[in-house]
Amino acid sequence: MVAFAKDAGIPRLRTCYVIQINRRRVERWEIRLRETGSIHNKKPGPVHASHALLPSEKQALIVYVSREETIDYSFQALAIKGAEEALFFMSASSVRTVLHEAGLASDRRPPVRRTGAGKKPNRPDELTGPNQCWCWDISYIPTDIKRLFWYLFVILDEWSRKVLAWRVSNRIITQEALALIDDAFIAERLLNVPEEKNPVIVNDRGAQMKAKPVKQMFIDLGLAQEFARPRTPNDNPFIEALFGTVKTAPEYPGWFPGDDITAPKNYFNRYFHWYNTCHYHSRIGYVHPIDKHEGRADKIVKERKNQLTLQREKRKLYWLTKHTLIGSGYS
Repeated sequence: MVAFAKDAGIPRLRTCYVIQINRRRVERWEIRLRETGSIHNKKPGPVHASHALLPSEKQALIVYVSREETIDYSFQALAIKGAEEALFFMSASSVRTVLHEAGLASDRRPPVRRTGAGKKPNRPDELTGPNQCWCWDISYIPTDIKRLFWYLFVILDEWSRKVLAWRVSNRIITQEALALIDDAFIAERLLNVPEEKNPVIVNDRGAQMKAKPVKQMFIDLGLAQEFARPRTPNDNPFIEALFGTVKTAPEYPGWFPGDDITAPKNYFNRYFHWYNTCHYHSRIGYVHPIDKHEGRADKIVKERKNQLTLQREKRKLYWLTKHTLIGSGYS
């Protein structure tokens, strides 16, 4: 096209501008056409490398990987062990290339059964009321003795953010987890409700959550137990946020006596009573969790809006009356 345009009297620079191609590229094509007879850009370097692997080396590698004891070897291990046995001498990348060409580079290890640990917990699509989805976890509470902790067990309703049950223990044991779930069910009076109305319970993958007695309790109560993914805190965000609120409270002492369990129990008894009944939770419209849990939140929020509307009307009336009086000569 460029040559045809040039023969027609159109400058090369103008043609390149119209077809949006760099003039230098056209010049490189012309040089390549004079030197090689073609403008095709071939792969640089010789067709056959002078240091290419010998056919005997490739065959020795293929025979070596056919052995049963090499089934789990990586490319690097094959290169090193083959050299130690003086069978072949090549790099790990060369081993990989040869095995790919021979169709032997696929994973030769037996398949690993998936455990489902990569799945997100299957929560209800939308929460419309209390006791539809719970979450629970365990947090370390420092003491005045190094490497000694109290352990705080908490179960939370995700819709209302109400703390349903909590326990403090000096050990992370399955019995405490069982008692925690039992306390929540008794407190919410769910022992006699139909199974389809039971909450989904989300937890991490700790040993206490996966213990056989805990799983059996979930089966006996007709509960769906959902596990968060490993090292994924945002799969269980509500309980993690609660622990953050607990440990940043102004009254939180930071540590408790390691030889007196009554101290943390008394503190958390007061704290969770305040949290449920006096704390204005930002994620539920700045109402108390107990009000949200018991269905009073909508009425409270509506009353607040009504009060704001009434006050706005009072202000309008005040300023309208004042401006009218000033305009008529009264002040």
